[in-house]
Amino acid sequence: MAKTQFYKRVKGPMDNYEDWYYLETKPDGSQEVLHDWSHVTPSLKTNSGSKSYTVEDFLAAEDVRVDAKTALREHLA
Repeated sequence: MAKTQFYKRVKGPMDNYEDWYYLETKPDGSQEVLHDWSHVTPSLKTNSGSKSYTVEDFLAAEDVRVDAKTALREHLA
């Protein structure tokens, strides 16, 4: 199983909002997109998690950043 980061987003006053996007290729050749995030507010409340998508669902999702979709398309080209 191969996992390659194709996009990373860091923002916030102390780089405290981070998102990572990976393309995972499974042994059977299928591919999946993984989005991991860690967001920490100035009051130190944390929101972190992970979500997986098929490549098709990721590219069609309305809740996915356009720049992350563009990065995936470039990675797949």
